[in-house]
Amino acid sequence: MKRTIDYSLYLVTDRRVTDQKGRDFYEAVEEALRAGITLVQLREKDVTTEERIAIGRKIKVLCDRYDVPLLVDDDIACAKAIGAAGVHLGQSDESLARGRQELGDDAIIGISAHNLEEAQAALRGGADYLGVGALYPTATKKDASCLGLGPFREIIAAISLPIVGSGGIGEKEFPEVMKCGAAGCAMISSILGAEDITATVMVMKMAYEALRKGE
Repeated sequence: MKRTIDYSLYLVTDRRVTDQKGRDFYEAVEEALRAGITLVQLREKDVTTEERIAIGRKIKVLCDRYDVPLLVDDDIACAKAIGAAGVHLGQSDESLARGRQELGDDAIIGISAHNLEEAQAALRGGADYLGVGALYPTATKKDASCLGLGPFREIIAAISLPIVGSGGIGEKEFPEVMKCGAAGCAMISSILGAEDITATVMVMKMAYEALRKGE
């Protein structure tokens, strides 16, 4: 049976961010989980599949400890090897159909979309959610062009899937994105690079709860 996913506070990993802060990567991820992160994506680009699997197994232990699902970016083999809840695939990554074939019907498969056409194709292909962005300038993906909140709202209105905003989202931007009707926000630097990870996550968690209550 497919697991129900809370996309609201979606942490995407990047060891370069914790390295720049002189932080232990695994301790930073666990702190974010303890503070209330609801979903984690393992996104470690500059490693081999074997190294990614080794990292992923450690992160999976942490996610299981807090009962938070783990997805793997762009590596179906790694997701299968570590027993992740699913994968997130970009437009130039492995195909959604192959992900479904390898991981099964219960796997969560997210697709990156940068416009309405890509979003509609992902919906037809059977994606479980969409990651849409970049909504704001981001240092993590310097080559990403900014979509902006207008087109983001149009995609949310047209597509009957959970839509996760990404790109340059922090404490200030989080409520703006969620007010557009987003299911959640995917964040890297604003969490793993925060001066106080716990406080940052909790501020966004409180903002989310206030929005849900209509405050």
